[in-house]
Amino acid sequence: MPATWPTPLLQIDGEGRPAADGWTFPTRDPATGEVLAHVPDGGAADMDAAVEAAHKTFHATVWSDDDRLRWTSLQRLHALLAQHHGHLRGLMTAETGMPVSLTPPHLDEPLARMLDVRDRGVVPGVVAVITPMTSPLSFALDTIAPVLSAGGTVVLKPAPDAAWTALELGRIAAQVLPRGVLNVVASRDVDVAIALTTDPRVDEVFFAGCPVNAERVRVTATQAGKRVRIDVGGPSAPLRVGPGDDLEAVVSDAAARVCAHAGQVPRLPAAVVVPAGRYSEAVRVAVRAVSDIKVGDPTDPATVCGPLVSPVQRDRVLRYLALARSEGGHVETGGLALARRGGWWVAPTVVSGLDLGSRVVREEILGPVLLVVSDRS
Repeated sequence: MPATWPTPLLQIDGEGRPAADGWTFPTRDPATGEVLAHVPDGGAADMDAAVEAAHKTFHATVWSDDDRLRWTSLQRLHALLAQHHGHLRGLMTAETGMPVSLTPPHLDEPLARMLDVRDRGVVPGVVAVITPMTSPLSFALDTIAPVLSAGGTVVLKPAPDAAWTALELGRIAAQVLPRGVLNVVASRDVDVAIALTTDPRVDEVFFAGCPVNAERVRVTATQAGKRVRIDVGGPSAPLRVGPGDDLEAVVSDAAARVCAHAGQVPRLPAAVVVPAGRYSEAVRVAVRAVSDIKVGDPTDPATVCGPLVSPVQRDRVLRYLALARSEGGHVETGGLALARRGGWWVAPTVVSGLDLGSRVVREEILGPVLLVVSDRS
């Protein structure tokens, strides 16, 4: 870990602070398992302070009324984040295992979109933003920038597996934004997150993450009278190879997409459906394409597939592979955890023999697994 990386602190009302009760949790390098830092584990008192800061800034300062102040602040934030581009990329890679080769969609493009926020129909208010482990900066920037432009304030609660990156975003933002505009609280306590979504001082809730948690947030926030926006990701519809399509190109592209960042990107088409008469050919192409994927150190620009973000995520993928076998699937290549100097790795995998009704095909694996399905219709 570079010595220049600041100690992670909660960002509340324009200042960094430890958790009120002193609790922390370790953040680890997914590639090695090494502890990178100890992140403040915020509790109810910390979240209350963050919400109060956001509420006060929205209701008792000029922030929500001063268009020029907001636009100037957003421009300065954009410029400062651009200056810290390499630092943010390095931290995100270290914390989440995202290969640096994937920086464009996960950092460059969200930065480029930051100032294209006018006329998005955002209703100003105090907004709770809960972001996932996948692409943490992309979700955060795409959500926060329009809120700030419209005159709102934010309490950001990141997934624990990507908390340090979000806290660093808050630390940088505190240098150019008025106090209380952007507050960031990391916490492993689900009840702290739920309390955020029901707090009477919060006007709107944005949640990005798994469908189960999304439904819980939707119900509790809606019952509390909040405006609610949900992004649950989920798998895209399977890719289909038509009679006149270039089978090798479609299957190879699917393999590359599903292995990028070890498949930890929402809305991936993890299954490719091919004509029954070309099924064996498609399986061979898939195995060859997956075998060509560069697996390794996420700081290597040639790497496409890095580690899973946590042992929980690795075990989730391995459970889906066990389910695939129980449903009659055949692992053509991969299908196992990799032993690589610690960390949480799963080999890029091709599974054949399943049909479109399979749970593995219908659900989101979030791992480097390509499913080749025969079109028997």
